[in-house]
Amino acid sequence: MKLSQLNQIKFMLNPIVIGMLGLSLHVQAQTDHNEYAMVVTANRSAQSISDIAATVLVIEKEQIEEQAKSGVEFKDLLANLIPSLDVGSQSRSNAGQNMRGRSALVMIDGISLNSSRAISRQFDAINPFNIARIEVVSGASAMYGGGSLGGIINIITKKGSDDEEGAHYEAWLGAQSGFNSSEDSQYQVAQAYSFNKEKLDARLSISYEKTGGMYDSNGDMILQDSTQTSSQYVSQFDVMGSIGYDISDTKRLELTAQLYNSGQDSEYGIDYGYGYSNYFTTDEIDMVKGYELDEQAKTTRYMLAANYIDSKFYNQTMNIQLFTRYESLRFNPFYAGTLSASEQNTTVVGSKFVFTAKPTNKLSLVYGADAEFEQFDATQTYYDTTTAAISNGLVLNSVGETDRYPGIDTLSLAAFLQADYDLSDAFNVHAGVRYQYSYISVDDFVDVEQQYASLAGDTTDYDAIEGGSNSYSNTLFNVGALYKLNKQQQVWVNFSQGFEIPDSAKYYGQGDYNDDGSVASSTNVSDNPLEGIKTNSIELGWRLSNESLYTQLTAYYSLSDKKIEAQDDYSIEVVDDKVRIYGLEAQLDYYLTDALHAGGNFNYIMSETKEDGKWGNLDATSASPSKLTAYISWQQDLYNTRLQTSQMFDYTDADDNDLEGYNTVDLLAGVQLPVGKLQFGITNLLNTEYQTLWSQRAVYYYGGSVNENLFNFEGQGRTYSVNYNVKF
Repeated sequence: MKLSQLNQIKFMLNPIVIGMLGLSLHVQAQTDHNEYAMVVTANRSAQSISDIAATVLVIEKEQIEEQAKSGVEFKDLLANLIPSLDVGSQSRSNAGQNMRGRSALVMIDGISLNSSRAISRQFDAINPFNIARIEVVSGASAMYGGGSLGGIINIITKKGSDDEEGAHYEAWLGAQSGFNSSEDSQYQVAQAYSFNKEKLDARLSISYEKTGGMYDSNGDMILQDSTQTSSQYVSQFDVMGSIGYDISDTKRLELTAQLYNSGQDSEYGIDYGYGYSNYFTTDEIDMVKGYELDEQAKTTRYMLAANYIDSKFYNQTMNIQLFTRYESLRFNPFYAGTLSASEQNTTVVGSKFVFTAKPTNKLSLVYGADAEFEQFDATQTYYDTTTAAISNGLVLNSVGETDRYPGIDTLSLAAFLQADYDLSDAFNVHAGVRYQYSYISVDDFVDVEQQYASLAGDTTDYDAIEGGSNSYSNTLFNVGALYKLNKQQQVWVNFSQGFEIPDSAKYYGQGDYNDDGSVASSTNVSDNPLEGIKTNSIELGWRLSNESLYTQLTAYYSLSDKKIEAQDDYSIEVVDDKVRIYGLEAQLDYYLTDALHAGGNFNYIMSETKEDGKWGNLDATSASPSKLTAYISWQQDLYNTRLQTSQMFDYTDADDNDLEGYNTVDLLAGVQLPVGKLQFGITNLLNTEYQTLWSQRAVYYYGGSVNENLFNFEGQGRTYSVNYNVKF
């Protein structure tokens, strides 16, 4: 098929049946190379991947560890292995890293990391040391509700029940460097203890990772991400614990807890020039020593979950999940007339109830309800601009704090029903419905500019912009079918609807004021309620699997009735311009022998918006470029090696803004020792010079009339890594 013909493809499927409501999925791999012989179970209701009408991908622990221990950063690791996911940012943020051109729902053990405030740090959430596998479904999902228009990534953590009976210890020791200077280093220490005995199992792990400076292919320190914060000079702690108890043969209780902290402590900062002179020129900008800031960027997250399963609850399986999540996300100061940094806090409590039943041999039902309550607030810390200006932007002294966004409370309630019916041994149909109700309460809020004016000495008594409440009620449908051509091949088609509420914090609380401090005009709940966005998706898929080959090819199409548009002040508007995204997603793995195999994946994607009655390419700040990855791998009992390459392709939007593609190559190798294993890696093997995808997006999003070099976050140059791990 020629690439030009792809514009005629308007098919898409919605994955809906695995991981109902985001509860934990479990995967058991067979001994051969047949990827689709895996059994996926949701709530103890087993289903082979070959029976699922969805683009399903399971990233196993061995794949994750091979990449992570070889120095591949987590966001890049995911992009290498997930066809529909954009390339990584190499910064703390996964902003603009979409799935099939849209936002993804990211979860840990079924607990969503997405929030009403669209902050992109879902991948700054866990150390790969604690990951057992990752479940991925591409495309929108009516069964998950909002936030999953592009797909679902469910990170499953390691548990004591994963191990054989007895006590076990696991340790990782790793180091990484490009040997550019004494600052160019990274190391990791991780330790876990687990046991599995009779009815009780548990695991406790502690990992610590410390990064230094990062250097580009020319040996220069990479500019720190001034917009979304950097991953340089960061100390990361990830503490996880779980305990499970089999109450009986049919009942199980499991508790999981996590404490995650990823904080920056850097002596290096961006040289903005005296009086911020470099901010308005076209000069190159460097990193220099002398950065002084008491509270630097960090991510802090606490999670606690309880799962109860009863597989014989009135002839059905009942799964109950109760959870809470708290996170505090702090940014570094950003200069935009004033010099300030925000800290944004989210607290979530929720529950999920899922029941699975099989009334007849041909009919299966999954139904349930979920509820979630979220509280959000944010502050803005301002810094002395004079001190910063005479120190080239390096010395930052706080002068006060205001609110950054209105406080927002969000209540979400949902109920769903999913039915699967076997018309024959080869032909299955399914249909489902989800009713979602969301209630949003917005606090009264004085516009942030007026708050800063008061902080700076303005004595005007500014009125608050009125808050209020708004509700959203949606019924989402899905319907589809799967047909087995034979034991090795299946084709499927599916239609599904998705719905999302845009970022309320970046919409409400904006206003203009009269001289006496009264509100002249504003964006408030009663006069300008924020509209939701509905997306219809359809997918047509085919897969083939046998002992030496598995491959799947999917044509997809999605259409949204509205578009989110960023404003010059970084607030958002929802406009009535439709957005359509369509393309081809594919994956192939072929075993030439038991030891030698090769393959890759690609996502050819077109993103368009309809303005003034005409379709044109979507803005470069949000559109996903096409990408291709390929690899060849040799694996034996004692040795393994993998050569892999990733290619992002060029993209040009309707305003002729370009995203320049690039290619990187990595070499991964390992050797089994009498005790433990050594894993080596060389990332960016050819020392390619490139600008990351997020950097190129940031230029268009933040650049405007300022020096674009402020957002020139070069890709990391050739880097070497070594890791020793042992489990006993």
